[in-house]
Amino acid sequence: MHLQRIVLPSGHIIWTAYDGDAIVTEIREFVISLEARHHAPSTVAHYARHVVRLGNYLATIGKSFREIAPLDLDRFIPAVIRHGSILDLKTALNIIPLRPEPVDVSASLHNQILFAIKAFYTFLDLRHAALIFDAGERPRTHHPDAYKPFLAHIMQRKARRYTESRSDHKAKAASAKRAVDHRLTPEQVLRIIEAASLMRDAFLVVLLYTTGIRIGEARGLLHEDFRLEENVIWVTQRLHENKARVKYAKARPIPVLDFVMTMYEDYIASDEYLPAFETGTNYVFCNIAKAQIGRGLTESNVYDIQKRLVRNAGIAFTWHMFRHTHASEAIAQGYSLLDVADRLGHASPQTTNAIYKHLFNAEYKKLQLKNHTEVEERLNDLRRIGLTEEKLKWL
Repeated sequence: MHLQRIVLPSGHIIWTAYDGDAIVTEIREFVISLEARHHAPSTVAHYARHVVRLGNYLATIGKSFREIAPLDLDRFIPAVIRHGSILDLKTALNIIPLRPEPVDVSASLHNQILFAIKAFYTFLDLRHAALIFDAGERPRTHHPDAYKPFLAHIMQRKARRYTESRSDHKAKAASAKRAVDHRLTPEQVLRIIEAASLMRDAFLVVLLYTTGIRIGEARGLLHEDFRLEENVIWVTQRLHENKARVKYAKARPIPVLDFVMTMYEDYIASDEYLPAFETGTNYVFCNIAKAQIGRGLTESNVYDIQKRLVRNAGIAFTWHMFRHTHASEAIAQGYSLLDVADRLGHASPQTTNAIYKHLFNAEYKKLQLKNHTEVEERLNDLRRIGLTEEKLKWL
């Protein structure tokens, strides 16, 4: 069994599993169901891979999806860890180590596999019931509860979480260090802004830094989302041609500072944005000089921008680091867990706490992190220089 990635002329990516030359109907329909529920493309891809690996694993032990037992799942997960990059596990599983070694399964990977298998068997159960209902009778060879025993067992399994002893100061310090390592200083942010040759790119950096939104959310922003009279930006889920997406369906407002709205007004009134404006585009971040003018930035577009800024600024960063930076600064300034969770658009405050819990600790809140005042003052200085001396291309 193997998984094939197919890119349609529209740019949409579909995943199809093949057993030889035949399509594996259960997996193909499972993928379609995930897409219909608007799961992220990366989630669809990961879930499909894990299910294909499960199918290959079961084939090596002479079983089908219906014949799986809880013990098979317990043995499958370590097999994925050892041979995760191999979709066809048959050859790999025939290699018997001379000395069995314990496999340390990270909580994140364990949960990803578990959620994928849970989702797949939930789908199979619903699909099986629907097929029987459509047939109007119950075939003897397909009992309506065929997947119930395994499904009931797997639903009782809980996701793993990383735990540590209260006395484990080294673990706490290491976790806090990771959070700080993924944070940019205001000085670094300014260098990245100044390295931008286009105002679009500079504004993108400023917006990510001052709001903490995800890069996918920024790509999907439309002009109607900027409420100038309220100093609020709305992050709203929509279907976009550039595949930008909001992680959760609930729209959320994000209050922003005056200088952010001022920069937005400067950007859309600039000669740089004029070609896109004339196309009638609704996208704030779009192609303004190359390719299809006015089209919303794609994922590859923003990573090209990132590489260019890294090269020009001499600072290695990812777009997600601005989100960590925003969160850590908000925590240092005294905002509560609920405030930060709402700002970042996390489905639950527990998610925020799991990522940033050590920064809420009093010891780490003593870090003298600066707020956005320095960036605002520097941008105002740059704006004045740009208006008078035209030293910066994008001002």
